[in-house]
Amino acid sequence: MTKRILMISILFLACISLHAQEFVVPKNYVLKRASDFKKYEADVIACINWLENTPLNEEVKKRKEANAFFLEWIVGTKSVSISIDADILSKYTDKNSDFLTFFMGGWTRYSLENNYSKDKQQGYYEGLKSIVNIYKKGIGVKKDEDVDELVEMYENGELEEWIKDNVK
Repeated sequence: MTKRILMISILFLACISLHAQEFVVPKNYVLKRASDFKKYEADVIACINWLENTPLNEEVKKRKEANAFFLEWIVGTKSVSISIDADILSKYTDKNSDFLTFFMGGWTRYSLENNYSKDKQQGYYEGLKSIVNIYKKGIGVKKDEDVDELVEMYENGELEEWIKDNVK
């Protein structure tokens, strides 16, 4: 019985790992009309998940292509609107500039998965949570005391309250 549970667990984890690697950056995509952006929403979510789940030092060429796809989509879409407070975000992105993309990714995924939510505080929470998750993996990121504090707030369940106090 124990062996069977162990085998099922191993297969489950292998499937999760393979699923994270399955994302294919769309080729020859066109992002001009609202319908173009709508058509790629599932790809955008898959892209964000892939970017977050793939170590920063792996598949560098694909990462650049995925970043370009996501950034072109987010800049042009009217479905998702991200509010960036430079005073807040620069504190968490100055040593790891990729964190800005992860912040936007977390916010975007939340918005798309929640009926195009415009909830600014929840968007910030999801964006900052993405930064925390990447930072905690520790692969390809620079040590940052400000992000260490962010991680601590998140782990202590204080991040939402901090956002309520600081994000208007």
